[in-house]
Amino acid sequence: MTDCTPGGTSPCTCGDALSRVYDYLDQELDAASAVAIAGHLDECPDCAEQYRLEQVVKALVHRTCCEERAPEALRVRIVARISEVRITYRRQL
Repeated sequence: MTDCTPGGTSPCTCGDALSRVYDYLDQELDAASAVAIAGHLDECPDCAEQYRLEQVVKALVHRTCCEERAPEALRVRIVARISEVRITYRRQL
C-alpha cells in the first residue's frame, strides 16, 4: 500500500484516499500525493468505484450548470470577497 499523505509515512487507507478524492479529481494535489492516490485507486475496487461516481457527478454538474454565467456584478463581488479573505489570512500569518 502507498502513502497518500504529503510527507507522511503511513499506508494510504481508504479514509485517506477518499478524503482527498476531490482534490485528486480536480488535479489539485502535488505529484507525489496524486501518484499515491492513483496507486490506492488501482488497488482498491471500492475506492475506485467511489472515484468513478464522483467523476460522473462532476461531469453531470459541469454539463448542466456551466452554460450559464453568473451576473457580472455577482462575479465582481465574489472576486472582491476572495481577495479580502486572502489579504486577511496573510495578515494573520
